[in-house]
Amino acid sequence: MLSRRRLLYYLLLNVFVSACVTLSILYVYENNYRAVTAVSRPSVAGSTAEFEIAAIVGAGLPDSEMILVRNTGQTTAELKDWQIRDADGNNYTFGALNLPANAAIQLRTAPGKDSVIDLYWGLSSSLWSSGETASLLDPDGNVRSSYQVP
Repeated sequence: MLSRRRLLYYLLLNVFVSACVTLSILYVYENNYRAVTAVSRPSVAGSTAEFEIAAIVGAGLPDSEMILVRNTGQTTAELKDWQIRDADGNNYTFGALNLPANAAIQLRTAPGKDSVIDLYWGLSSSLWSSGETASLLDPDGNVRSSYQVP
């Protein structure tokens, strides 16, 4: 019985230490290594909105790969004619789309039918891999945000 109790304490200590290490690594990554740049652009209402590529999820997995574009500003902003581009020249142009303040849109790499929160690029293979950089360009072609895939 005593050895089972020691084993239980050991397992609980192991879980606690593992959780602390994982949280520490995520904290350091989020604050030091994530290459996200938020920028300002005039919004629909005439004040400024801030856009960012918040994440690229599922890199290398064609069915689940997606880019999360977020408006971190205080007003609704128009994304019409903005583009997502990679270093290889692949590019997606947003259609008529107003993105409310603090809202996000998911741009999926795979083919599919657009919805309120999901847009589909329509590619049959994955686009993103570790180390690649995605750029968000305004209608004038200026890079306004970039994200490096971890």
